Amino acid sequence: MVARPPSKLFIDSAALIAIFSKNDQYHDNAVDYYGSLTKKTILITTILVISETYTWFRYHVNYRTAIEFLDVIQDSIASKWLKIIYPDPVLDTQAQVILRQFQDQKLSYVDAISFAVVENMKIKDVFGFDSHFRIKKTNIWPLGL
Repeated sequence: MVARPPSKLFIDSAALIAIFSKNDQYHDNAVDYYGSLTKKTILITTILVISETYTWFRYHVNYRTAIEFLDVIQDSIASKWLKIIYPDPVLDTQAQVILRQFQDQKLSYVDAISFAVVENMKIKDVFGFDSHFRIKKTNIWPLGL
């Protein structure tokens, strides 16, 4: 774990799913790490990550869990602990460049937008379980993949 919690932390869908899904293989690690964060850490994600996560819960769990997830997201935004980034044409262009640059990787469009946000906001730490964030030289928490 980090000695000092990061001031900005990008949160990926894999982390969100692990936090909310008790059956997820990373659930305990995700909950422990999430619980170790202080309000000094600003969580950052994109509306695409929120969409991807909602859809995962809707299709793999149920409607109620998906809506409860959205309620927690809204509470986190209201408390200013979570900031949601909405892609614009600049991020879209950057994402397309990233997809072409890393054509040897199996990146989704959501991944590419996430990479662009991490790059633009100079975020060095990612809360997630997907090792593809390594190609952008970020620290991946909680496992330090």
